[in-house]
Amino acid sequence: MTLLSDPPSPAARPEPELTAAEGPLGGPSYRYRGAIIDCQKGGHVCLLQMPDHPLHGRGFDVVGTIIPLVDLWLDERRLPKYMRVVPKAKR
Repeated sequence: MTLLSDPPSPAARPEPELTAAEGPLGGPSYRYRGAIIDCQKGGHVCLLQMPDHPLHGRGFDVVGTIIPLVDLWLDERRLPKYMRVVPKAKR
């Protein structure tokens, strides 16, 4: 018997859904909680497409890097503390 209760289990998260083995950037494309994640061939450089996300249109490394950013934004409407958004330059 313990005096502390077990922490609540994290909400079950869906897995990213593969929508195309070869998407618009030449690699796999995924759908995850309303976001579209398109990757280049090899899946090591991916683009986040989620218009209401502050990092919409930005590139990252693998899908696994983008998923926590989507979760944090949808669940808490924030980015990780180490991350700041710099507005894109107007062309």
